[in-house]
Amino acid sequence: MKILLSCSGGMSSSLIADGLQKEGQKRQEKITVQAVGTEEVADLLGNDQFDIVLLAPQSVYRKDYIQEQAQDHDTPFLMIPRTMYNPVAVPKLLDLVQQELNK
Repeated sequence: MKILLSCSGGMSSSLIADGLQKEGQKRQEKITVQAVGTEEVADLLGNDQFDIVLLAPQSVYRKDYIQEQAQDHDTPFLMIPRTMYNPVAVPKLLDLVQQELNK
C-alpha cells in the first residue's frame, strides 16, 4: 500500500508515517508512506500513483483543495480524525485506511 500523508508543513506527519510503516511490518504488509506539506500534494499525485491520500486534522483548512486533487487523480481521500493523529492510535488509523480502501 502506498500512502500520501499531508499536513501543513510535512513535519508532524513524519511520526505518523513512521508509525504506519511499522504497523504494516507487524501485520506483514508492505506499506510506504510519503509525508509532505499540502503544497506538494498536487505535484506528487501527478507524478506517482498512491493508493490513498490522508490529510492531518490540523490542515482542515486545506481539505477541499486536497480532496479535489485526490479526486482529479482517482485516488481515495481520508481526513484523519483528530483522535487518531498520534503514534498510539496508528493501529486504529491503519484499520480505518483499510476500511476506506475496501469500500
